[in-house]
Amino acid sequence: MTDVYPTRRTFLKLTAAAGAASVIAGPGRAGAQTATDPAKASDLLLHQDGPNQGKPVKASELKVGTAVWAVAVDPKTKKPRDATKGGVVLVKLASGKIQASSKPNAAGDIVAYSSVCTHQGCPAKEIGSIGQGTGNIICTCHGSIYDPADNATVLGGPAPKRLPALPIKLDGGGQVVAKAGFTGRIGPK
Repeated sequence: MTDVYPTRRTFLKLTAAAGAASVIAGPGRAGAQTATDPAKASDLLLHQDGPNQGKPVKASELKVGTAVWAVAVDPKTKKPRDATKGGVVLVKLASGKIQASSKPNAAGDIVAYSSVCTHQGCPAKEIGSIGQGTGNIICTCHGSIYDPADNATVLGGPAPKRLPALPIKLDGGGQVVAKAGFTGRIGPK
């Protein structure tokens, strides 16, 4: 019977030591998983598809009510900082349609948001043409609808929150560039 107590005591000491080790290792490991910013100030926005793929997005080529899918790239390397989270949907709104909530991040009537849906991470890069989606950014996977004129507020579908905005400006050549990083966390959660 006296052998049981040393074994139990030893077991408790080992358990306590293992618990302390996991607490100590936890924060260090979490800090190592910090993601890079998918966009930063002065990043170029390049067309991600279509006939201009890989070329800078220019304000003069944007048409009212049409979405352009772009990617934020480091101006020095011309490579995306984060290929999975650096997608951007740009929309030129009709004159006077932009709401006060979107103006601080817009370049005139042009707004830019993350193209990663906040529901399950599908691309949200199309402008709807039917019903509530008409003129709004839609995710074609599950039907989330975002209002580009009102800071990508969720109008319908399962998305739990708005798309993060990408503050933009125009450079001297009329190209659309990031004024700062995204205003919120990209994608679900």
